[in-house]
Amino acid sequence: MNTPDRIEFGLQLPGLPELHGLVRDFAARALDLAEFPASRHDELLEAFLCGVELVERTLAGEGDRVVPMEIFASIDADALEFRVLEHGSPLGGSLQGAPGRDIQERIRPATVFDRLWWVQKGQEGSELHFRAMRDHASIEVLEAIRHRIDAEEAEAADADVHPSDRTAAYQVRSYRAGDGMAIARRIYEAYGRSYPNPDLYVPERVDRLNTEGRLHSILCESESGEVVGYYALERPELGPVGEAGQAVIDHRHRGHGLMQPMRAAVEEAGRALGLLGIWSQPTARHPVSQRMNLRFGAHPSALCLGTTPAGASLRGGVSGEKEDTVHPARHSCFLYWHPLVEEPPLIAHVPESLLGTLRAIYEARGRSVTFDATPTKVTEGGERVRSRLDSVRGVAWIEVDRVTRGCLDGIRAAREAMESSAGAQTIFVDLPIDDPGCAFVAEELLADGLRLAGIGPRFRAVADERRGEDVLRLQANPAPVDFAGIVVEGDLGRRLADAVLQPAGKVPPG
Repeated sequence: MNTPDRIEFGLQLPGLPELHGLVRDFAARALDLAEFPASRHDELLEAFLCGVELVERTLAGEGDRVVPMEIFASIDADALEFRVLEHGSPLGGSLQGAPGRDIQERIRPATVFDRLWWVQKGQEGSELHFRAMRDHASIEVLEAIRHRIDAEEAEAADADVHPSDRTAAYQVRSYRAGDGMAIARRIYEAYGRSYPNPDLYVPERVDRLNTEGRLHSILCESESGEVVGYYALERPELGPVGEAGQAVIDHRHRGHGLMQPMRAAVEEAGRALGLLGIWSQPTARHPVSQRMNLRFGAHPSALCLGTTPAGASLRGGVSGEKEDTVHPARHSCFLYWHPLVEEPPLIAHVPESLLGTLRAIYEARGRSVTFDATPTKVTEGGERVRSRLDSVRGVAWIEVDRVTRGCLDGIRAAREAMESSAGAQTIFVDLPIDDPGCAFVAEELLADGLRLAGIGPRFRAVADERRGEDVLRLQANPAPVDFAGIVVEGDLGRRLADAVLQPAGKVPPG
């Protein structure tokens, strides 16, 4: 289900002064929902009722016929707008002409409403609009609805990891040619058209990606052979690590613990491919998918803010929409890592301010790490910075292969270009954690206003293409992030979140 980002409601009644009390109650409730302070609330209420009364007085001239009138209110992040639609003699015209001038003068829009105007709607009648700007974007009742829906979705998702007496009747298998249409339908039913990976809506692309090995799809079938669940191991670059994700279950078959065997099949596929490990990005909107990662031996490695457009519905219906432009707070994901082979020792060059958080991440992961917080400047020339943009998600990555003399300037220029020219709404900077210059560059970028994300496990390709090495991931968020909606599971997750959610440019706790 998509949570609304605006409230719209209306009142239909005869245009009679005797019903003025009903109109007052309607308008007062709308102003309450819009959270105007008391003095402005009362001023707007009286001004609106004055406008309605003038319309009613005009309609009273229609003789014995009672003319219907409709009153609407809409509230969004920006404003409250009232609309009064009358079905009698045409009113309005220019606000400089009667009766528009009379209403304008009586309501004093310059000091009460921010805007007042007529809209002629042909056979429907004339509509008088009153618009008052709000002081802040949040709407308390919608926030409460959003958290209730998220809790309900989390409760339903929790049932997807615990078996029932029917679980054994389902079969989990790998992809077969021709399964792409069933996968596209499951994605659509779960996310509408809002899922940020467009490949999954095109069966031919799903088939090609599986053939190339860039996607290893796992499907769950019912007793009748219908595809009712989907999970995938993603390797778009055919590298030594894979991502577990794209998990959906047909709502008619939820509550039977089907996520568990599908995730187990993903893990087995990773082992069969000889991968170093599997990472995943469980949503930070509820703890259930985080718990499943913990159950499989994965641990939080980073908290990546604003990874998902605001309009992407999580386990939504077919009403999924494009990214919201009215209330555009983006959603976040944790990054979990599950190594599939023993990891070699590492010397990590990181700022002293990050030592406590990063040490806890590596201890949970079980990797032996020696930390060096010396901010070593590098004089060697050459620039080793590259950047890429996912325009669908609005996410950019700036990746550094090796820290050199021009590296810091290159990162800053790439960040500026991604933010101002490419319109990236989330920017990640991945630094080679085993490079002696990493600590110095990271300190400078934190001072520039970036914040910690965490560790990108084995994300950097090295000379041995089957090895890969960790990166220190920092992040910038030009677009608003839904901080209030971040839910954390586990002690390490909370410690990581405390460090990441420090105000940008502040030093995380040690």
